[in-house]
Amino acid sequence: MFYTKYRPQKFSDVCRPNDAADALSKQVVSGKTSHAYLFVGPRGTGKTTLARILAKAMNCADVTAKGDPCCKCSSCVAIKEGSFVDMIEIDAASNRGIDDIREIKDKIKLAPTMGKNKVYIIDEVHMLTNEAFNALLKTLEEPPKKTTFILCTTELHKVPDTIKSRCQVYRFKRATMPQLLEKLKEITKSEKIKISEKDLEKIALASMGGFRDAETLLQQVSDGEISVDSLVGMGSKEIYIELTDYLMSGNPGSAIRIVSKVYEEGLDLYVWTGEYLRYLRELLFIKSGVKEEVSGATSELLVEMEKQASRLSLSWILNSMNSILEEHKNIKTSFIPQLPVEIALAKIGGGEELLSEGGGMGVMGAPEYPKPNFSVGKKVTKDEKEEDEDGGEGAGDASEEAERKKSKKSDVEDKKVALITLEALEEKWKEFIKRSRELNHSLTALLKSGTPVSVEGKFVILEVFYPFHKERLESPQNRKLVEKLMSEIYETQLSIKCILSKEKPKKLKSGESGNLTDLNIAPAQVVFNKDSVIEAFDGGLPLI
Repeated sequence: MFYTKYRPQKFSDVCRPNDAADALSKQVVSGKTSHAYLFVGPRGTGKTTLARILAKAMNCADVTAKGDPCCKCSSCVAIKEGSFVDMIEIDAASNRGIDDIREIKDKIKLAPTMGKNKVYIIDEVHMLTNEAFNALLKTLEEPPKKTTFILCTTELHKVPDTIKSRCQVYRFKRATMPQLLEKLKEITKSEKIKISEKDLEKIALASMGGFRDAETLLQQVSDGEISVDSLVGMGSKEIYIELTDYLMSGNPGSAIRIVSKVYEEGLDLYVWTGEYLRYLRELLFIKSGVKEEVSGATSELLVEMEKQASRLSLSWILNSMNSILEEHKNIKTSFIPQLPVEIALAKIGGGEELLSEGGGMGVMGAPEYPKPNFSVGKKVTKDEKEEDEDGGEGAGDASEEAERKKSKKSDVEDKKVALITLEALEEKWKEFIKRSRELNHSLTALLKSGTPVSVEGKFVILEVFYPFHKERLESPQNRKLVEKLMSEIYETQLSIKCILSKEKPKKLKSGESGNLTDLNIAPAQVVFNKDSVIEAFDGGLPLI
C-alpha cells in the first residue's frame, strides 16, 4: 500500500509546517524527551507515524544533529520491520479492559532488551474503559526509567483530564491542499503514474486533509485504472455547489435526482449529507465575512463558493441547515434511507423555507411565488367582487396600485380590533415560553430575546434588539411554530411581528450573573461562541 510504502521514516520527511515534528526533534537533540505524550488529531494526519519516528530516534545508535534517526542501525531497521521488542504498539479499540493495562504494568518493570528505551504506543486511547484509565494513571505519573508512553487519539474529549495533565499534548492539524498535492506528486513521480494535476486536486480535496485517505484513493485510481470522478465525484464540493444551485432556484426535482445517484453509487448517505451540512456551514462563514475558516478548498473552488454565497441570504442558509439537521438523524433508522434527505431537500427547494414575508424568495435573482388563495368557501363582498372583475382573466396580474391599496386596507383591518389584550397575553407569556422549548430550543432562546409591547389585530408585536433576532423569529418555519403554539395557549389565531428597539441591551455589571438567553451580548458574539452555536443550531453542528 502507498501509505505504508511512502510513510515518513524520520522527522525531516514529515511535511511542513508541523509543530509536533519540530518540537520532538529538538527534544531528541537536547535529550529532554518526556515520559508521556498525547497525540491528538483527525485520522490519517500522522499521529502513529510520528510516534514510531520518535521511538526510532530514542533508540537510534547514531542520531543526526537535527534529531533524525539514522534508519540504518539495528534498532531503526527492527522498528521499521515491526520486530523491535522494546516498541510495543497496542490497539486500545480491541485491548481496552483493565486486564490489558495490568498486563502492561507487569511487563513495564522489565528493562529494555534490544534498545536504549522502551516505548509503548497506545492507539485510539479514548476507547479504554474508565477502569483501564484509572489503572494507567499511576504508571503515567511515575513510569520506570527509560520508558515512554505515546497515546494517540482522534477524540480528545473522551480522554480524562487526569490523563491529559500527565502528558505533553501535541495537536495534529488536517493537511493543507499544498501539502497533500506535494505528497501525491512525489508518489506519482516515483511510481510513474500518469494522472493530471486536476485529478490530483480532486483526490486531495476528497481526502478531507488526511494523508492516508489521499494515498489510498490515488492507489485505487492507479491500480484499478478507473476515473477519479467515479470515486470522489459524488462526494466533492462541486456536487454540493450544483445541489445548492438547484435548491436556490426552486428545483428540488434535480436535487433529489442527485441524492438518488449518490445512493446508487453506494455512498453512505448519512456521511454524505453530513458533509453537505459542512458545506452549508462554510457558506455561512463566507456570508458572515470569515472565509478564512473554510478549509480544503482550492482557490478556484473558493471563488465559486463566494459567488454562490453572494446570491444567498443568511436566513436561507440557516433555514436550509435547520431542515437538513432535522432529517439527518432519521437517515439511519428510515426504511428508505434516502427518504429523509429527499424530504429535507423538498422543503428547501419547494418554496416552504424560501418564501419571505412578502411572498418573495430569500435568494437574489430567484423567482417569486404568488401568495396562496385561501378564499375558498368565503363570502365575497361587493368590493372584493369589483376588484376580482377588474383584475380577472385577460387583465393579467393586478397593478401595483391595486396591490398597494389592498395591502394598506389589510393593515388597517388588522389594527382595528386586537384579538387579545396585552395584559391577557402577558399572563400566559411565561407558559408560552416554557412550552416553546418542547418544539425547538433555539426558538425559545429567540423568544426570550424579545419583549411583547402591544397587540395589533392578530399580531403580537415583539420588541427585539438586533436584526438577526428579527430575521430568525419572522422566518416561515419559526412563524409557523409560534402560530400553532399561540392557538393552543391563547385559543385564538395569533401571529408575531418584530420591531427593533431604539435602545441597546443593558450590559451585565461586574460580578453580575447572566446567561446567553439574556442576550446581553452582540449577535456576532453569540453566533461564534461555542455554547451559543449549539443553542442556535439546536445542538446540530459539532464545532471542531
